[in-house]
Formats: sequence, C-alpha cells, structure tokens
Amino acid sequence: MQENICRDSEKKSFPSIILGVYVFLVGIGVPLVVRDRYFDILVFKYYYYCFCTIIMLVLLSVYALTVGRAYTEIYFKEFKIKKFFEKLTIMDFAAIIYLLIAIASTVTSDYLYEAFWGNEGRYTGLFLMIWYVVSYFCVSRFWKFKSWYIDLILVAGIFVCLFGITDYFKLDIFQFKIAMVPEQRTIFTSTIGNINTYTAYVGIITAIATVLFTTDRKIKNMLWHYFCMVISFFAIIMGVSDNAYLSLGALFGLLPLYLFKNKNGIQRYVIVLATFFSVIQCIDWINSYFGESVLGIESAFDVIIRFQGLPYLVMGLWGIVILWYFITYRRKHEFKEFGNLFRYLWMVFLSLITLIVLYALYDCNIAGNVSRYGGLSSYFLFNDDWGTARGYIWRKAMECYQSLSLWKKIVGFGPETFGILVMRETANNPYNQLFDSAHNEYLHLLTTVGLAGLTAYLIFIFGYVRRCLFYRDKTPYIIAIMFGVICYSVQAFVNLNLPIVTPIFWLLLGMGGARSIKNIYD
Repeated sequence: MQENICRDSEKKSFPSIILGVYVFLVGIGVPLVVRDRYFDILVFKYYYYCFCTIIMLVLLSVYALTVGRAYTEIYFKEFKIKKFFEKLTIMDFAAIIYLLIAIASTVTSDYLYEAFWGNEGRYTGLFLMIWYVVSYFCVSRFWKFKSWYIDLILVAGIFVCLFGITDYFKLDIFQFKIAMVPEQRTIFTSTIGNINTYTAYVGIITAIATVLFTTDRKIKNMLWHYFCMVISFFAIIMGVSDNAYLSLGALFGLLPLYLFKNKNGIQRYVIVLATFFSVIQCIDWINSYFGESVLGIESAFDVIIRFQGLPYLVMGLWGIVILWYFITYRRKHEFKEFGNLFRYLWMVFLSLITLIVLYALYDCNIAGNVSRYGGLSSYFLFNDDWGTARGYIWRKAMECYQSLSLWKKIVGFGPETFGILVMRETANNPYNQLFDSAHNEYLHLLTTVGLAGLTAYLIFIFGYVRRCLFYRDKTPYIIAIMFGVICYSVQAFVNLNLPIVTPIFWLLLGMGGARSIKNIYD
C-alpha cells in the first residue's frame, strides 16, 4: 500500500521535474547560449527557446498519455467547464484572450505567412507567441516554486554582466567583435547583443538582486545579493543605453512602497542609494584614469557623473548609514513597523516628481523654453529626433494605425508585420533606417494585435502584479521577480520585444503565477 502511494507521488512530481529542468534551461540557457557570436544571436536564441519549449510540451504530453494516463483519465472524467473557469485567474483569462486575439489577427491579416512566423520582423509572430503563452501556463501549473531557481538565474545574469563590463573596457575577451564592422562594435555587448536589449536584461537582474538584498535576513544571502546588486549596477550603467534609467527609475521609485513599512527597509534602501551613487563615482574615476581604454558614458547617467557634488552625496549617504547603524546597533534585529506613514509620504514625493516632469515637458514642448534644461533638454523635447528617431517612428506608427479599418484597429495588422505596415510611409526617411519595429512594445502591440490585444496584454501584466502582491508575505522572491517584470515593462516603452530577453520575461510571469506558491510557508 505504502509502495503504491510512493509511486503515485513520484508520478505526480514528474511534471514538476520536467518544468524544473525547463526553468533551468530557459532561465540560464537563453541569456548564455550563442553560436556564431553576434552574427546569428537573435535567430539562435529564438530556435533554442522554441526547441526547449516544444520538447517540454512533448514530454508533458507523453507523460499524460503513458505513465500519468490514469490521472489524465480521471481529470477528463471529472471535468466540468464551470469549475474549470472558476479556477482561472485574471492572468489566465487575459493570457487566453491575448492569444485568441493574436490568432484572429493572424488569420485576418493580409500577410498571414509573415504574421505567423514573424520573419519580416524580429520573429515574434504567432508561432512564438503561442510558445510564450504555453510556457506561462505550463510553468504556472506544474513548476514547484523553489527560491534557488531564482538564484541560479542571478548566477547566469552576473556572468552576462561581467562579460558586459569587460566590453566597456574594450577587452573583447571572447573575441565576439573581432569580425565586426568597427562602427558597430560599441553597440553590441556580452552574450545578449544590442546594448538596448542588454540593459533590458540587466535591468531584470538588477531588480531581482536589489529587492532580495533589501529583504534578506541571513548574512550569507545578504552578501551574495549585495554582490549581485553591485555588479549589476556597474553593468547597467556601463551598458551605455538610455533605457537603463527607466528600469532604475521604476526600481528606485516603486521599491519604497514595499520597503518603507519598517526601519530595516528604510535602512536598506539608503544603503542601495549609497551603493548606486558610489558605483557612479567609481565609473567616473575609471573614465578619468583609463581614458581611451573605455567606451565612456553617453547617456542620462553622464548628467549625474558631471554633478560636482557627487562625492559629497556619496559620503553623506554612507555617513547616514553608518550613523544610523551605530545608533541602532543593539536593536538591529528588531523590525519596528511604521504602518503606511512613510509609504504615503513617499507617494506624495513621487507625485511631486511627476508634476515636475510634466511641467518640464510642458515648458519644453509648448512654452518653448528648451534652453533652461541644458543636457536634459534632449529628453524633455519631443520631436522626430527624440530617442534616436523614436519620435519619428512613433508618429508614423500612429498615423498608420489611424488609417487602418475598424476591425484592424481592434485586432491589429498582424503579429510582427509592423515593418510591412509602415514600409511605404517610412521609405526614404531622413534617418536612412529600415523600421521593422516601433521601438515601443506597447505601440508595437497596438499596431500588430490591435487595441484588444494590447488591452489583454496590459490586464495580464497588472493581474500578475496583483497576484504577486497577494502572496508578498510568502517569500521575498515573489516580490523580487515581480520587480523584474515591472522594470522590464517600464523600459519596454522605448525598447523592442525580442526573443532574447522576452523569454526570460515570460518565464518570470509563469514563476510568479505558479500555483505552488500558496504552499510556501517560509
């Protein structure tokens, strides 16, 4: 009798083993695998992810039809449609609707083949979208939540970061750039490729490491995550991409809403700020001492580096940390709860910052006082040149969307057919670029899968955040991967959806939505 129970238990755990291997292969494999350096990096990672996901689904299917056949038969015998829908979360409904809209968009597209395969863009056609949704449902249903999987993802991320840091020093230690055109060497880095894609990935790693450091209670875990945080800070700044400040802005802006419930959370946040500005100060020294041996900073971070009071800011922050810990040394293990007071104060602060930014946008774009903002004017003044011609393609994308029929406005022109849609409108453009993406994931979704698809996608993301917050007391790892998703989602306003980083994003969505989370009591 007991032997049969053990066998049944082993059968039930087999799908979780398959998904454990899958999480490992995607979470660690996708960022690291390369074949011919940067020359086929997008295609190879795309094939790798699809292969892993298809094999995972095949193994689950074989198991359901053989060893687990008894459980499959019982499931379908007792299946009731009403009970099935009652178990679906907001995320599940949104994911299903998103996929159905993508299918409708593909079927009704004027370019069905291209919409299915995505070969006229960056391969995010219906075929890949199917595997994203399948991955989400399989991971969320069968994967058994274990925090060490997330630490393994961090290990892979740190390797990617360290490789990227060496590229900042122009070392090219693995000879990835040796056969590249010299003009393109500075815009490709690490095992990820384009610097915008690289900083999108590093933003996820930075968010996970930072949240875990600020919530760790064990010294060894705290030291490990602090190390990851420092390395990722160096990497994301040395990535020399402006989308990095969006990820960091989301992290630094929203993290206090979670941390400022007790004294320890506030202390750790001050340490994070002190560390971040210390890293910027170190990069300034590196740029000064190594000169031509480094790429240099040409992004929003350059404004901070040129700030004359940066050394005093760093010393002041560390002074506050040291003084605070000295005063509270004997009570360092107490977690004094502050309620929502400091969270509300932070929300007021964020509101003020938002108003200031909105005023600056008004002042630059309507009042015409661009000269007031110096080096920041290029970020506040919206025109065709904004964001390396992003302003131009965003304007053209909206013009093309408005010219679509009502049906195509609802379901889109077809997944990954953006380049076809805007081809005529952007021919002979002044930037001499071929635009196959909107360089804004949400605008890209609006034009390719329509208003309905974009709405379903946004509900999916907000549903994910809501679910993670519901389980926030189970383990800090839930909040960590939630912030990884948030940081990716924020930088997506100026970036592309590529099967290089996006598979990691969908993996985190599945991990955060895992049903096994409810059984965690640590």
